[in-house]
Amino acid sequence: MFRSATTSSLASRFFISINHPRIAPLTIPLASFTNHAPIALEGTARQRQYNRNRARDEQYQQQEQQRKRRPGPLHFIAASSFLSWFSKKSDDENTPESQLITIIKRSILSIQKEEYQKAEQMLHLALKMAQDLQSKDGITYIYDIMANLAMEVGDFAKAEKLFVNVMQRLFSDGFLEDHIKMLHISSKVAHLAQLQGHLDKAAQGFEWTLAKLEEKLKQLGDDNVKEIRELWGITKNWYAQLLMESKRFAEAKQAFLQAYEAYTEIHGKLTEEGLTILNNLSVACSNLEDYASAERFLKEAISLAAQIPDLSEAGVYKANLGLLYLQQGLLRQASEFCTFAWRYGNQHKHEETVIQATYCLEQIKAMQK
Repeated sequence: MFRSATTSSLASRFFISINHPRIAPLTIPLASFTNHAPIALEGTARQRQYNRNRARDEQYQQQEQQRKRRPGPLHFIAASSFLSWFSKKSDDENTPESQLITIIKRSILSIQKEEYQKAEQMLHLALKMAQDLQSKDGITYIYDIMANLAMEVGDFAKAEKLFVNVMQRLFSDGFLEDHIKMLHISSKVAHLAQLQGHLDKAAQGFEWTLAKLEEKLKQLGDDNVKEIRELWGITKNWYAQLLMESKRFAEAKQAFLQAYEAYTEIHGKLTEEGLTILNNLSVACSNLEDYASAERFLKEAISLAAQIPDLSEAGVYKANLGLLYLQQGLLRQASEFCTFAWRYGNQHKHEETVIQATYCLEQIKAMQK
């Protein structure tokens, strides 16, 4: 009744890979996959319908390309521990050093609230205070936050310049290139290259960072093994996204599996970040036309998502499963999941879910004519 090639060509256009913004200090871009060529329709009316669908698809693709270069909210985890070592110098809340620390903490809070302009102003004030105090550690830490903020708002060139500055300051303080602080930054610089489309540079940076992290993991006595393992998983996940962009789907699948294992080993399975990796893993399998595995990973993500209250991304997983069924010509199942996702997305005001589900339902409607 419906040829699988037709359904595949339609559904694969917008079967996306998402990445939850809090899986790392910075988000990873969305990705759409269009590895199937469109199939021409017969007859003038059907050709017009095809042209309308194609124009709509191209609009979706343009929206998706914009999202690919737009990082999500920052989440300040243990990626930088500068604050811990210069905050120990004074316990007196009235000292200039303590006042500086307070301003830095408030700037981080402003970033988490997405009050970027306020954060920028506070960071410049903090930088002047740190310079007046001649606090090398404070200056370095502030530059690190500024780099993350620049990355968050999409100023990638500024972010890279600031990260290089931080690395140079650490080098001057005697840090080696394989120190955990250096490796955090080198991973982010590689991610910056990826966000700017410099895939060869990004690949080189990721591979170098991963190699150094793997060397450190072999040193069983390392006190930072948990942090190293987590950074290795984060970097693997970013690298897997790069492999997806390069259409190296089999390698991407393996990298996502390793990233998921590392992340859940530390944080458990009931996290939004872990579900995001499962979703991305299913996308890799879909591109390998391993639909059974893609369905299994998505269903696992949906099952786990049901145990996390008010998880907005749960609708995206449902929509992706609907699109996966659409790829295989299973219209009834596709309609069921995409209808649920559309309602869920509107209820929770989650744009990505609504866009995904709307696209899926429009394709089902077009195929039934």
